[in-house]
Amino acid sequence: YTSWETLRYNLKMGLGLAPSGVSNIGHDIGGFAGPAPSPELLVRWVAFGVFMPRFSIHSWNDDKTVNEPWMYPQVTSQIASLIKLRYRLIPHLYELLWQSTQAYEPVLRPTFADFPNDRRCYVENDEMMLGASLLVAPAVEEGQTERAVYLPDGARWVSYWSGEAFEGGQTVTQPAPWDQPVMLVREGGVIALNVAEQHFDQRADQRGFLVVPMRGVGEATGGCLEDDGETEAWRHGEQGRWNVRAVSDEQTIALHVSREGRMPVHADTVEIFLPASDARQVQTPQARIVDSVDAGGWRRLTLQLLA
Repeated sequence: YTSWETLRYNLKMGLGLAPSGVSNIGHDIGGFAGPAPSPELLVRWVAFGVFMPRFSIHSWNDDKTVNEPWMYPQVTSQIASLIKLRYRLIPHLYELLWQSTQAYEPVLRPTFADFPNDRRCYVENDEMMLGASLLVAPAVEEGQTERAVYLPDGARWVSYWSGEAFEGGQTVTQPAPWDQPVMLVREGGVIALNVAEQHFDQRADQRGFLVVPMRGVGEATGGCLEDDGETEAWRHGEQGRWNVRAVSDEQTIALHVSREGRMPVHADTVEIFLPASDARQVQTPQARIVDSVDAGGWRRLTLQLLA
């Protein structure tokens, strides 16, 4: 049913289903019963739905209307931006679904699943983890322009949108514009991205990784599965894997990027995003840095991989 209560309910439902073994979930964005969603509700629903493994804007309603991305011209640009955000996150979602099938790891999980020793994570909230390293706090109240989010203790967190770092164990207030849902990356996390410019009439895919190194001595690790995205050739070994490690100490960050298996396409470049506030020297033993640009609180390094 179309309402803000439904939006909040769907969040709770997802957090219950995934730990119970059902990770490939989503919901009918915009609803299919009751009045058509308002422009704000539709955008907020899309902004939540782009994080679901199954993303679908329902195109039927029992009041004889349809819910479509372009039904409200005044918010079409925001919805387009959110759909592009989903395409950017598809490698991360794909990897999480693979881990779900191979190791029964839930894609969505309540914060207490990853931070069982933080009692405040057991308090009812509207936050969720998308994998072990990405914290998402959807706006689920009408008229919200900011979102208070509790950062679990035991980790440092970096805003996806600004690159600003926050200590865990506190509540912070983040801007919540319609096309920028609140997202924070856990220290030590590696998030796989599709960094190609997206167009609705052509497919584009280029791999990148958002990396939050450990503040002192430590290691951030991650990666993602690669296949052709269309066939079942992976069943016959036609699949590969990216592996990313950021080994850090007080002065340096050593980025190790490698490929294994049978990659479906030849990829000799990759983009790595590091917090721009981290001034440590970057070393790339297995690659050559061909470009470095600071933008939006992140340092984007383009690496050419060595044979």
